[in-house]
Amino acid sequence: MHRLTAIGCEHHLVACKQMTAQRDTASSSARDRILDAAQNLICAQGVAGFTLDAVAQAARVSKGGLLYHFNSKDKLISDLQCRMALRLAEKLKDADCRSEPPLLAFIRLLRHDFECGGQHFAPLLLARERQSPSSELQASMACLIRRSGVVENKKAALLLFASLGMVLSSLARLPCTDLPQIAGLFDEMEAIAAGISV
Repeated sequence: MHRLTAIGCEHHLVACKQMTAQRDTASSSARDRILDAAQNLICAQGVAGFTLDAVAQAARVSKGGLLYHFNSKDKLISDLQCRMALRLAEKLKDADCRSEPPLLAFIRLLRHDFECGGQHFAPLLLARERQSPSSELQASMACLIRRSGVVENKKAALLLFASLGMVLSSLARLPCTDLPQIAGLFDEMEAIAAGISV
């Protein structure tokens, strides 16, 4: 059942994949360098430090070069969220191939990202910078919610939002408990997620 559902959830990322496949190598390299620099900047300086000038400087491109690839700050944020959604869909598809429950796979992905500084989920901090998150990100999260049983299971919902909250609080540089305690919390969430049947 998961495999069929996973395939049905991926159709919303086709536009993202086509956009990525159509770029030439040099252009793709510059775009990726800009997106990487933007993610790193969000992690290092937060939303307040996320300006087009700062991103251009961090990516070692002119502001005109940045605007060539992303004609506005909104487009840059949208593409950051699209890339995050594509990565999430790929990780969930890999988990599905291993018959790993989607919620458990998501919590493990968040944990790994948390332990590496939260870079891949940094675009979530920019959600309020746009009128709405990218359609790809909305569709990915909706798919995750459906596949994880969050709608029917309060424990699954709690796990999903608690794990997201841990990563977002880290990205926002909020004071938190020590790392061994956080590791223990992730261990507990993974154990509970492994026991939830969808």
